[in-house]
Amino acid sequence: MEYPISHYFLVRSQSGQTAGQHVERYLAGNQLISYAEFFVRKGEVLRGVDEKFWDTLGYGLAANNIFARRMLDHLKEEGVTTLDQLLDLRQGYATKILHTLTHLLDGFIGIDSVFYNLVEDSHRVSAGLTEAIRLTPAEYWLVPVRTGKLEASVLHPVD
Repeated sequence: MEYPISHYFLVRSQSGQTAGQHVERYLAGNQLISYAEFFVRKGEVLRGVDEKFWDTLGYGLAANNIFARRMLDHLKEEGVTTLDQLLDLRQGYATKILHTLTHLLDGFIGIDSVFYNLVEDSHRVSAGLTEAIRLTPAEYWLVPVRTGKLEASVLHPVD
């Protein structure tokens, strides 16, 4: 069976193999999401010196941003226009959207996370880390992960 890429992980490592193993250990022990199966194809791992590295990183960051903006749009559709209104939200759909958005902003990985930065435990890349990657690109890797069926997720019920 052919699985699409579910996540891209940014890792600092001495080799692509070690970077992939780091991601596999991270996902195997993750309590927020678990998959029936997941795998890394060594040939798809990108090193910071690879031509596709920055474009792929940009894709992942943009995808996370699009998801976050979609969550904001849902909140607006529910009538949220100011921060003061958050205290009066009734528990339900709007609070679930807010919760999901907060996880994305706070750095908790979820099934909707296209890109995840294991170096900084974040869905973003700081200016300092961007500079570090530019200075020593051979130390950084983007590890694409292909996943099977979702078994469990704190943020999304599984059928």
